[in-house]
Amino acid sequence: MKNFFPLSKGVLRRLIQLFLKRFGIDLLTKEQTKNYLESYLIKTIPGANIFLSSVQNQADSTRLIFSPTEAVSYQSYVWDYKTNIEKIRQLPYGSILSDTKILCTDFENHHVKKNFLTAEKRTISEHNLIIAPWAHYLDGFSFGGYYDFVILVAAKLCRIKESLSNDVFAEAVVSYPLFKTVYEQDYLALIGFEQDRIFDSCIHDIRFNRCILGNSGHWFYPNPADILALKRHMENKLQVQRTEYNRIYISRAGRRRVANEVALIALLKKYDFIIIDDRPRSVAEQVKIYKNASFIMGPHGASFTNIIWCEPGTHLFELFSATMVVGHFRYLAQMLGLAYSAYYHGIIMDNSRYTLEEDIFVSMADLKKSLDALFGHV
Repeated sequence: MKNFFPLSKGVLRRLIQLFLKRFGIDLLTKEQTKNYLESYLIKTIPGANIFLSSVQNQADSTRLIFSPTEAVSYQSYVWDYKTNIEKIRQLPYGSILSDTKILCTDFENHHVKKNFLTAEKRTISEHNLIIAPWAHYLDGFSFGGYYDFVILVAAKLCRIKESLSNDVFAEAVVSYPLFKTVYEQDYLALIGFEQDRIFDSCIHDIRFNRCILGNSGHWFYPNPADILALKRHMENKLQVQRTEYNRIYISRAGRRRVANEVALIALLKKYDFIIIDDRPRSVAEQVKIYKNASFIMGPHGASFTNIIWCEPGTHLFELFSATMVVGHFRYLAQMLGLAYSAYYHGIIMDNSRYTLEEDIFVSMADLKKSLDALFGHV
């Protein structure tokens, strides 16, 4: 997951545990949670090891952006938790409190204390069966973006759906702290949740007898089976077929823009690139754009989550700033059979300057040399 927390996990956990002791509550680790739910396990998907080869800097072929890496994804689980415990409830930010134990199915419970500091009174709603796919506070920094939803929630829901009979899935409601975005509603509808089966745990206090849970694994290296389940489900629903082989450039309107984008776009148009502006689109529109791409370029950003919809052999060319070089789309590209290239200008800085905000500068001379090698001279 993203390592943006100023305190170490161990220190943060101890502080949270001290806080929760005042309420007589035990905060379980992921391993303790797995042991606690062992008798309720209904599906296990093994993890995978994927070798990621080195990636040269397209600005300077003598330097590497990424060294060879062994990417290890974790096992995925689905639990069908049935209990006679009366004191079982879902907390505002999605965690399950069973008697005096808070389960940890996703990442460490960094924000769990916020569940007890929430002042708003929630509306009680009773249901026989809920699916609880997410257990974190969405701060828009650590969690809350498009990548987080698609990889950690939508893909997990597809894993869960494939683990249940049609009748059981149709009976369940889904409850978690909603991302409150249009794309979220779009994905949930495609997965099979009508609006009256979707609940925001921040405002609804769901009471239930049975709960379906799944874990989250490595943030950078999600389990390939989850990604393929999501891809399979969405493509079966949308029935989008490849009809074109477009070279596309994905622009960004917010942080991490290309500082000299006007010059970049002028160069790319000489190589027949289509410019995709940064605006909200339906899931179907995004699937169509990426399905019909043969070559994709743009600054590192959540839109590249959509390479899930690309056909094998499509080429992703990722632009970085020297202070933000991360490899999760490199991993997805390798897993999905895509070609991958990356570029940054300057010298990669150490982690003390790691930032999400810095814009990207692209040398037109360096990039033209790279594009000429890929497409031929123009």
